[in-house]
This record gives sequence, structure tokens and C-alpha cells, in this order.
Amino acid sequence: MYDNKVLITGGAGFIGGHLARAMVALGYEVDVVDDLRVPPMVSPDGSAKLLEKPVLDLDEDDLANVGIVYHLASHKSVPRSFNQPLDYLDNIDSCRHLLALCTGVGTPKVVVASTCEVYGEASVLPTPEGAPLAPRSPYAATKVGVEMIARAHQRAEGAPEVGIARFFNVYGPGERPDELVPRLCANLLVRNELPVEGDGEQRRDFSYVTDTVRKLTELATGPLAAIVNIGSGRSFSVNDVVRVLQERSPDARVVRKPARINEIREFRADTKLQICQIGDLPGQTSLAEGIRRTFDWWADRDPEEILRRLFREESN
Repeated sequence: MYDNKVLITGGAGFIGGHLARAMVALGYEVDVVDDLRVPPMVSPDGSAKLLEKPVLDLDEDDLANVGIVYHLASHKSVPRSFNQPLDYLDNIDSCRHLLALCTGVGTPKVVVASTCEVYGEASVLPTPEGAPLAPRSPYAATKVGVEMIARAHQRAEGAPEVGIARFFNVYGPGERPDELVPRLCANLLVRNELPVEGDGEQRRDFSYVTDTVRKLTELATGPLAAIVNIGSGRSFSVNDVVRVLQERSPDARVVRKPARINEIREFRADTKLQICQIGDLPGQTSLAEGIRRTFDWWADRDPEEILRRLFREESN
């Protein structure tokens, strides 16, 4: 049945895994597509069918009777994209292939994941969807390419209903320690350190992962906006995150690291269209509570596992 079957690319990853579990809980039949080239922090939900393959290997049979596709699969590390830029062209090729398949089989609806990184150093805060695109990394540039492909399908006769979801800074349990909040949590647990890049005053629009997933599930039930920001509309500095964690470990040492290449000073979503699209969902998670839940998740890990994860991410 078209309206009850969901396919999630990148569905073994951080956001995709949470989304798959949420959609199963809502009664959807869920297929997860993931090549597992990046070992997931949490094993894929056994209630969802796993198609272990890259998006470029999907065929029309894999899309049979799917009512909505969430295309989340992506090379996503901003720093790594400066060292391996050609690898990130896979983001564009995979989106092109997937949308062509969806058009061929008549898939009704596709949500394509993008990122606030496409805005670059935005001149307007909070940043609306109509702001100019000014990517400052190879990763962000490929996401602009993904959006252009999606926009072309929005205008094409016979194509699915396609919506672009621009994620801001999603965090929570299950995220790899190459990202800010889990890196801080893991380093605090095994080294009693809090590594901070630059002055720590760079600000991000942090959204707890289950809040983001609630918004994504709402997109399955109504018309899609061409582009919608998925964020909280509030920003906090890296130093704000550090202060929350210092309440847990007051003697932790802050270790200053070099600033990232082309660091963006602030991301903050204009959420007016998001609220119009899916409503102002109650019960959004505060930053302090979200960090507490994330830290507790890491605290339940084996310390040796944490060290292995940190070494793997730091050596890449």
C-alpha cells in the first residue's frame, strides 16, 4: 500500500536510525537503505528491512509500493570534505539516481535532506529559506548541487512531490564523536577534557534528534514545502555547551584547538515556514536536557569502545 511504506536512505545512520524507529512505532512498513560503510553507533532496528547497498545500486524493485522516501544518505563531515572533496560528489550522483528512480516508478513523495551549511555566513539571522546560498566547504557545495537536482524535479512533469529539508545542528544519542556534542561528551568521560575549536563563541541552532524526527514524521502526512528549515530558531555558543557539561565535571580541563577552515560564526533558523508547515510542536527539548541525555547515553558505553571511536574519528 503506497501510503504506509517508507524507504529511508542512510537509515542506519544517526538521524536515519532514529527516524526508522519512530516510523516503525507509528505503524509504517520501513525499508532502510545503507551500505554500512560507516559503522553505525546503534544497530539498525530489526523491525525495519535493511537493504545493505549504496543508493547508486538501488533499482526500481526497491522502490515498489513506497509511499514516501526520506533521502538522508550523505557524506557529511565538513572538515573531511576539504581533504577528500571528490568523494563528496557521491552526494550529487546518489540524489540524481534516486530521484530518477522515484520518477520512473511513480513514488508519490520524496523528502531530500539538505543542511544549513548551504547558507554559509548568512547576512540575515534568523535565516529564512529564501536567503542566498553561499557554501563555504566542498560538503556544503555538494548539498547545493543536491538541492538544484531536487528543485529541477519539483518543476518536472511526472516527477514526485519533492521537498527539501534543511537541517540545522541535530544532536543526541547515537551521533558519531566527530560532531561537537558527542565529541565533548566522549572526551569528558575518557580524558576529562573538553576540546574547543577556536574561541568557542561560534553559535549553532541545536535541535535534539527526537524533536527533529517528530518534524520529519509530520512531513509524511501533508503537502511538502519546496524548501523548509528544520531547526529550533535559537542559537547557543560552543562555550554554552561546555558550561552545561562543566556542571557535571567542574574539574574538566578545556583544551583549545585550532579553529576550523572557513568557520561559520552563527547558524540560526527562521522557523516561520516550519511552523506553518507542521505546526509549533509542544515539548521541545531544552539544550541542557538534550546534553544531559546525550552524556548519559555515552556514560553507558564501554570506555574502551569510546576510546576506539575517538581514535577512529581523530585519525580520519
